[in-house]
Amino acid sequence: MARFAADHPEYVTGGTDGPWRMALPLGQFEVRQDAGALLVDAQGVNPIGLSYMKLIFVDHIREYLDAPVELVWEGDGQGQGLPPFFREARVTAVRRVTPALQRVTFAVPDLAALPVDELHIRLLLPPPGRPANLPPVWPMLTPSGSLTFPGGADALLVRIYTIRRVDVARGEVDIDFVLHPTEGASAASWAASCKPGDIVGLLGPGGGPIPRTPRLLLLGDETALPAIARILESLPDTTICETIIEVNGPEDQQVLARPVTWLHRRGAAPGTTRLLAEALTRCQPSEDLYLWAACEFDAFRDIRRHVRSVWKMPRDRHMVVAYWRRGIAGELAEEPHHTSSAA
Repeated sequence: MARFAADHPEYVTGGTDGPWRMALPLGQFEVRQDAGALLVDAQGVNPIGLSYMKLIFVDHIREYLDAPVELVWEGDGQGQGLPPFFREARVTAVRRVTPALQRVTFAVPDLAALPVDELHIRLLLPPPGRPANLPPVWPMLTPSGSLTFPGGADALLVRIYTIRRVDVARGEVDIDFVLHPTEGASAASWAASCKPGDIVGLLGPGGGPIPRTPRLLLLGDETALPAIARILESLPDTTICETIIEVNGPEDQQVLARPVTWLHRRGAAPGTTRLLAEALTRCQPSEDLYLWAACEFDAFRDIRRHVRSVWKMPRDRHMVVAYWRRGIAGELAEEPHHTSSAA
Protein backbone atom coordinates (compact mmCIF):
# COMPACT_ATOMS: atom_id res chain seq x y z
CA MET A 1 0.00 0.00 0.00
CA ALA A 2 2.92 2.34 0.70
CA ARG A 3 4.24 1.72 -2.82
CA PHE A 4 0.74 2.16 -4.26
CA ALA A 5 0.51 5.56 -2.55
CA ALA A 6 4.03 6.59 -3.59
CA ASP A 7 3.41 5.70 -7.24
CA HIS A 8 -0.01 7.40 -7.38
CA PRO A 9 0.17 10.45 -5.09
CA GLU A 10 -2.48 12.21 -7.18
CA TYR A 11 -5.01 9.54 -6.17
CA VAL A 12 -3.82 7.79 -2.98
CA THR A 13 -2.97 9.52 0.30
CA GLY A 14 -1.04 7.90 3.11
CA GLY A 15 2.59 7.28 3.99
CA THR A 16 4.59 4.22 5.02
CA ASP A 17 2.25 3.09 7.80
CA GLY A 18 -1.13 4.33 6.55
CA PRO A 19 -4.01 4.68 6.78
CA TRP A 20 -4.34 5.01 3.02
CA ARG A 21 -7.26 6.50 1.13
CA MET A 22 -8.26 6.71 -2.51
CA ALA A 23 -11.22 8.86 -3.57
CA LEU A 24 -12.63 8.91 -7.10
CA PRO A 25 -15.92 10.27 -8.48
CA LEU A 26 -17.48 6.79 -8.36
CA GLY A 27 -16.32 5.81 -4.88
CA GLN A 28 -13.50 5.48 -2.39
CA PHE A 29 -11.62 3.02 -0.26
CA GLU A 30 -9.74 3.25 3.04
CA VAL A 31 -7.05 0.79 4.10
CA ARG A 32 -5.62 0.56 7.59
CA GLN A 33 -3.55 -1.79 9.71
CA ASP A 34 -5.27 -3.55 12.59
CA ALA A 35 -3.54 -6.10 14.82
CA GLY A 36 -1.41 -7.52 12.02
CA ALA A 37 -4.22 -7.51 9.49
CA LEU A 38 -5.03 -5.11 6.69
CA LEU A 39 -8.62 -3.90 6.79
CA VAL A 40 -10.18 -2.44 3.64
CA ASP A 41 -13.40 -0.44 3.55
CA ALA A 42 -14.69 0.20 0.02
CA GLN A 43 -17.66 2.41 -0.83
CA GLY A 44 -19.33 3.30 -4.11
CA VAL A 45 -21.93 5.81 -5.23
CA ASN A 46 -23.77 2.85 -6.79
CA PRO A 47 -23.10 -0.86 -7.49
CA ILE A 48 -20.92 0.04 -10.49
CA GLY A 49 -18.82 2.43 -8.42
CA LEU A 50 -18.40 -0.11 -5.63
CA SER A 51 -17.37 -2.82 -8.07
CA TYR A 52 -14.81 -0.44 -9.62
CA MET A 53 -13.25 0.41 -6.25
CA LYS A 54 -12.92 -3.26 -5.29
CA LEU A 55 -11.41 -4.08 -8.68
CA ILE A 56 -8.88 -1.21 -8.48
CA PHE A 57 -7.76 -2.28 -5.01
CA VAL A 58 -7.49 -6.01 -5.74
CA ASP A 59 -5.70 -5.61 -9.07
CA HIS A 60 -3.11 -3.20 -7.69
CA ILE A 61 -2.41 -5.25 -4.57
CA ARG A 62 -1.98 -8.40 -6.65
CA GLU A 63 0.37 -6.53 -8.96
CA TYR A 64 2.54 -5.17 -6.13
CA LEU A 65 2.67 -8.52 -4.33
CA ASP A 66 3.11 -10.42 -7.60
CA ALA A 67 0.81 -13.04 -6.10
CA PRO A 68 -2.84 -14.08 -6.60
CA VAL A 69 -3.96 -12.97 -3.12
CA GLU A 70 -7.63 -13.72 -2.44
CA LEU A 71 -9.96 -11.40 -0.55
CA VAL A 72 -13.42 -11.92 0.86
CA TRP A 73 -15.66 -8.86 0.96
CA GLU A 74 -18.49 -8.57 3.45
CA GLY A 75 -21.58 -6.41 3.41
CA ASP A 76 -21.93 -5.40 -0.23
CA GLY A 77 -24.22 -8.13 -1.46
CA GLN A 78 -22.26 -8.46 -4.72
CA GLY A 79 -21.45 -12.00 -5.70
CA GLN A 80 -20.06 -13.78 -8.70
CA GLY A 81 -21.46 -13.23 -12.18
CA LEU A 82 -21.38 -10.58 -14.87
CA PRO A 83 -19.91 -7.30 -13.54
CA PRO A 84 -22.38 -4.41 -13.25
CA PHE A 85 -20.24 -2.36 -15.65
CA PHE A 86 -20.46 -4.99 -18.43
CA ARG A 87 -22.81 -4.62 -21.41
CA GLU A 88 -23.40 -6.85 -24.41
CA ALA A 89 -23.61 -4.45 -27.35
CA ARG A 90 -24.75 -4.82 -30.96
CA VAL A 91 -23.36 -3.10 -34.08
CA THR A 92 -25.99 -0.88 -35.72
CA ALA A 93 -23.97 1.13 -38.27
CA VAL A 94 -20.50 1.35 -39.83
CA ARG A 95 -18.97 4.19 -41.86
CA ARG A 96 -15.54 5.41 -42.98
CA VAL A 97 -14.68 8.81 -41.47
CA THR A 98 -11.25 9.27 -43.08
CA PRO A 99 -9.02 6.87 -45.06
CA ALA A 100 -7.48 5.75 -41.76
CA LEU A 101 -10.53 5.80 -39.50
CA GLN A 102 -13.61 3.55 -39.33
CA ARG A 103 -16.55 4.56 -37.09
CA VAL A 104 -18.74 1.81 -35.61
CA THR A 105 -22.02 2.58 -33.84
CA PHE A 106 -23.20 0.22 -31.08
CA ALA A 107 -26.57 -0.17 -29.39
CA VAL A 108 -25.89 -0.48 -25.64
CA PRO A 109 -28.65 -1.55 -23.23
CA ASP A 110 -29.15 0.44 -20.02
CA LEU A 111 -26.53 2.96 -21.14
CA ALA A 112 -27.74 5.65 -18.72
CA ALA A 113 -26.60 3.56 -15.73
CA LEU A 114 -22.95 3.67 -16.85
CA PRO A 115 -20.46 6.50 -16.05
CA VAL A 116 -20.60 7.84 -19.61
CA ASP A 117 -18.63 11.01 -18.81
CA GLU A 118 -15.44 8.89 -18.69
CA LEU A 119 -13.47 8.34 -21.88
CA HIS A 120 -12.39 4.74 -22.28
CA ILE A 121 -14.01 1.36 -22.72
CA ARG A 122 -12.65 -2.18 -22.90
CA LEU A 123 -13.91 -3.75 -26.09
CA LEU A 124 -14.34 -7.54 -25.97
CA LEU A 125 -14.41 -9.28 -29.35
CA PRO A 126 -15.56 -12.92 -29.61
CA PRO A 127 -13.20 -15.42 -31.25
CA PRO A 128 -13.15 -15.09 -35.07
CA GLY A 129 -15.34 -17.61 -36.85
CA ARG A 130 -17.40 -18.40 -33.75
CA PRO A 131 -20.76 -19.88 -34.86
CA ALA A 132 -23.71 -17.51 -34.53
CA ASN A 133 -25.61 -20.08 -32.47
CA LEU A 134 -22.77 -20.26 -29.91
CA PRO A 135 -22.99 -17.20 -27.62
CA PRO A 136 -19.70 -15.63 -26.48
CA VAL A 137 -18.41 -16.39 -22.99
CA TRP A 138 -18.02 -13.11 -21.13
CA PRO A 139 -15.78 -12.26 -18.12
CA MET A 140 -17.14 -12.86 -14.65
CA LEU A 141 -16.56 -11.35 -11.21
CA THR A 142 -14.73 -13.47 -8.65
CA PRO A 143 -15.41 -13.38 -4.89
CA SER A 144 -12.27 -11.21 -4.58
CA GLY A 145 -13.84 -8.55 -6.79
CA SER A 146 -11.47 -9.12 -9.72
CA LEU A 147 -12.36 -10.33 -13.21
CA THR A 148 -11.75 -13.76 -14.69
CA PHE A 149 -11.67 -14.06 -18.48
CA PRO A 150 -12.45 -17.14 -20.59
CA GLY A 151 -9.59 -19.01 -22.20
CA GLY A 152 -9.00 -21.60 -24.90
CA ALA A 153 -11.57 -21.64 -27.68
CA ASP A 154 -13.62 -19.05 -25.78
CA ALA A 155 -10.76 -16.52 -25.41
CA LEU A 156 -11.76 -12.93 -26.21
CA LEU A 157 -9.73 -10.26 -27.99
CA VAL A 158 -9.58 -7.39 -25.48
CA ARG A 159 -8.59 -3.85 -26.46
CA ILE A 160 -9.00 -0.38 -24.90
CA TYR A 161 -10.80 2.21 -27.03
CA THR A 162 -12.17 5.71 -26.61
CA ILE A 163 -15.89 6.34 -26.74
CA ARG A 164 -16.14 8.98 -29.47
CA ARG A 165 -19.83 9.82 -28.98
CA VAL A 166 -22.49 8.98 -26.42
CA ASP A 167 -26.22 9.26 -27.10
CA VAL A 168 -27.96 8.22 -23.90
CA ALA A 169 -31.44 8.91 -25.30
CA ARG A 170 -30.87 6.51 -28.22
CA GLY A 171 -28.77 4.07 -26.19
CA GLU A 172 -25.87 4.34 -28.64
CA VAL A 173 -22.12 4.90 -28.58
CA ASP A 174 -19.64 5.47 -31.41
CA ILE A 175 -16.11 4.05 -31.38
CA ASP A 176 -13.51 5.09 -33.98
CA PHE A 177 -10.97 2.47 -35.09
CA VAL A 178 -7.62 3.31 -36.70
CA LEU A 179 -7.28 0.97 -39.69
CA HIS A 180 -3.82 -0.51 -40.08
CA PRO A 181 -2.45 -3.74 -41.55
CA THR A 182 -2.06 -6.53 -39.02
CA GLU A 183 -1.17 -10.20 -38.99
CA GLY A 184 -3.85 -12.32 -37.38
CA ALA A 185 -6.91 -11.18 -35.47
CA SER A 186 -7.08 -7.54 -34.40
CA ALA A 187 -9.66 -4.93 -33.50
CA ALA A 188 -8.74 -3.01 -36.66
CA SER A 189 -9.43 -6.01 -38.91
CA TRP A 190 -12.67 -6.67 -37.05
CA ALA A 191 -13.79 -3.03 -37.52
CA ALA A 192 -12.96 -3.14 -41.23
CA SER A 193 -15.27 -6.11 -41.80
CA CYS A 194 -17.95 -5.87 -39.10
CA LYS A 195 -21.61 -5.48 -40.01
CA PRO A 196 -24.86 -4.52 -38.28
CA GLY A 197 -26.01 -7.23 -35.92
CA ASP A 198 -22.52 -8.30 -34.81
CA ILE A 199 -22.22 -8.76 -31.03
CA VAL A 200 -19.39 -7.48 -28.79
CA GLY A 201 -18.86 -6.97 -25.07
CA LEU A 202 -18.07 -3.66 -23.37
CA LEU A 203 -16.41 -3.18 -19.96
CA GLY A 204 -16.50 0.31 -18.50
CA PRO A 205 -16.34 3.18 -19.15
CA GLY A 206 -13.35 4.19 -17.06
CA GLY A 207 -10.04 5.98 -17.29
CA GLY A 208 -11.03 9.13 -15.46
CA PRO A 209 -13.18 12.11 -16.41
CA ILE A 210 -12.21 14.87 -18.80
CA PRO A 211 -9.86 17.36 -17.05
CA ARG A 212 -11.23 20.74 -15.93
CA THR A 213 -8.61 23.47 -15.99
CA PRO A 214 -8.24 27.12 -17.11
CA ARG A 215 -5.58 26.21 -19.69
CA LEU A 216 -5.17 22.92 -21.51
CA LEU A 217 -2.58 21.47 -23.90
CA LEU A 218 -3.60 18.37 -25.87
CA LEU A 219 -1.18 16.22 -27.89
CA GLY A 220 -1.72 12.93 -29.68
CA ASP A 221 -1.57 10.85 -32.83
CA GLU A 222 -4.57 9.44 -34.71
CA THR A 223 -5.19 6.86 -31.97
CA ALA A 224 -5.84 9.76 -29.57
CA LEU A 225 -7.93 11.74 -32.06
CA PRO A 226 -11.30 10.40 -30.80
CA ALA A 227 -10.43 11.25 -27.19
CA ILE A 228 -9.15 14.70 -28.13
CA ALA A 229 -12.26 15.37 -30.22
CA ARG A 230 -14.50 14.45 -27.31
CA ILE A 231 -12.49 16.55 -24.85
CA LEU A 232 -12.71 19.58 -27.14
CA GLU A 233 -16.48 19.21 -27.45
CA SER A 234 -16.85 19.21 -23.67
CA LEU A 235 -14.73 22.27 -22.84
CA PRO A 236 -16.36 25.43 -21.52
CA ASP A 237 -15.78 28.58 -23.57
CA THR A 238 -13.54 29.96 -20.81
CA THR A 239 -10.90 27.22 -21.23
CA ILE A 240 -7.82 28.24 -23.21
CA CYS A 241 -6.81 25.20 -25.22
CA GLU A 242 -3.99 24.39 -27.64
CA THR A 243 -4.27 21.12 -29.59
CA ILE A 244 -1.56 19.35 -31.61
CA ILE A 245 -2.35 16.13 -33.51
CA GLU A 246 -0.12 13.96 -35.69
CA VAL A 247 -1.67 12.17 -38.70
CA ASN A 248 -0.33 10.86 -41.99
CA GLY A 249 -1.54 13.75 -44.14
CA PRO A 250 -4.31 16.30 -44.83
CA GLU A 251 -6.69 13.54 -45.89
CA ASP A 252 -6.75 12.30 -42.28
CA GLN A 253 -7.65 15.63 -40.69
CA GLN A 254 -11.09 16.21 -39.19
CA VAL A 255 -13.09 19.30 -38.37
CA LEU A 256 -13.08 19.51 -34.57
CA ALA A 257 -14.71 21.81 -32.03
CA ARG A 258 -11.56 23.92 -31.57
CA PRO A 259 -8.64 24.90 -33.83
CA VAL A 260 -5.95 22.22 -34.24
CA THR A 261 -2.30 22.30 -35.29
CA TRP A 262 -1.92 19.28 -37.57
CA LEU A 263 1.43 17.52 -37.95
CA HIS A 264 1.88 15.35 -41.08
CA ARG A 265 4.10 12.26 -41.28
CA ARG A 266 3.82 12.33 -45.10
CA GLY A 267 4.20 8.59 -45.56
CA ALA A 268 6.50 7.82 -42.64
CA ALA A 269 5.35 4.80 -40.67
CA PRO A 270 3.27 5.60 -37.56
CA GLY A 271 5.41 5.64 -34.44
CA THR A 272 8.67 6.46 -36.26
CA THR A 273 8.70 10.27 -36.07
CA ARG A 274 9.46 12.77 -33.31
CA LEU A 275 6.88 15.27 -34.50
CA LEU A 276 4.91 15.41 -31.24
CA ALA A 277 7.96 15.54 -28.96
CA GLU A 278 9.50 18.32 -31.05
CA ALA A 279 6.23 20.26 -31.09
CA LEU A 280 6.11 20.09 -27.29
CA THR A 281 9.53 21.78 -27.00
CA ARG A 282 8.04 24.78 -28.84
CA CYS A 283 5.29 25.14 -26.23
CA GLN A 284 5.56 27.02 -22.94
CA PRO A 285 4.38 25.75 -19.54
CA SER A 286 2.48 27.84 -17.00
CA GLU A 287 1.18 27.43 -13.45
CA ASP A 288 -2.42 26.93 -14.64
CA LEU A 289 -1.60 24.53 -17.52
CA TYR A 290 -2.84 20.93 -17.62
CA LEU A 291 -1.17 18.72 -20.26
CA TRP A 292 -2.94 15.68 -21.72
CA ALA A 293 -1.08 13.50 -24.23
CA ALA A 294 -1.65 10.05 -25.74
CA CYS A 295 0.41 8.44 -28.49
CA GLU A 296 2.87 5.67 -29.40
CA PHE A 297 5.17 4.43 -26.61
CA ASP A 298 8.41 6.08 -27.79
CA ALA A 299 6.71 9.46 -28.19
CA PHE A 300 4.98 8.96 -24.83
CA ARG A 301 8.37 8.38 -23.18
CA ASP A 302 9.90 11.49 -24.77
CA ILE A 303 6.93 13.68 -23.89
CA ARG A 304 6.72 12.50 -20.29
CA ARG A 305 10.47 12.93 -19.78
CA HIS A 306 10.26 16.53 -21.06
CA VAL A 307 7.21 17.34 -18.94
CA ARG A 308 8.69 15.95 -15.73
CA SER A 309 12.42 16.65 -16.15
CA VAL A 310 12.46 19.91 -18.13
CA TRP A 311 9.16 21.54 -17.24
CA LYS A 312 9.16 20.07 -13.69
CA MET A 313 5.39 19.76 -13.98
CA PRO A 314 3.74 18.07 -10.95
CA ARG A 315 1.90 14.82 -11.56
CA ASP A 316 -1.51 16.31 -10.81
CA ARG A 317 -1.03 18.75 -13.73
CA HIS A 318 -0.46 16.24 -16.51
CA MET A 319 -1.55 12.90 -17.93
CA VAL A 320 0.73 11.31 -20.52
CA VAL A 321 -0.17 7.80 -21.68
CA ALA A 322 0.95 5.28 -24.30
CA TYR A 323 -2.05 4.10 -26.32
CA TRP A 324 0.09 1.66 -28.35
CA ARG A 325 3.63 0.47 -29.03
CA ARG A 326 5.07 -0.10 -32.47
CA GLY A 327 5.44 -3.81 -33.21
CA ILE A 328 3.45 -4.94 -30.16
CA ALA A 329 -0.24 -5.86 -30.18
CA GLY A 330 -2.51 -5.52 -27.16
CA GLU A 331 -2.95 -3.25 -24.18
CA LEU A 332 -0.27 -1.08 -22.63
CA ALA A 333 -0.22 0.04 -19.02
CA GLU A 334 -1.11 3.72 -18.88
CA GLU A 335 1.31 4.31 -16.01
CA PRO A 336 4.15 1.84 -15.25
CA HIS A 337 3.72 1.21 -11.51
CA HIS A 338 6.99 -0.31 -10.41
CA THR A 339 9.80 1.12 -12.53
CA SER A 340 11.40 4.53 -12.53
CA SER A 341 13.32 3.91 -15.73
CA ALA A 342 10.40 5.10 -17.88
CA ALA A 343 9.95 8.31 -15.91
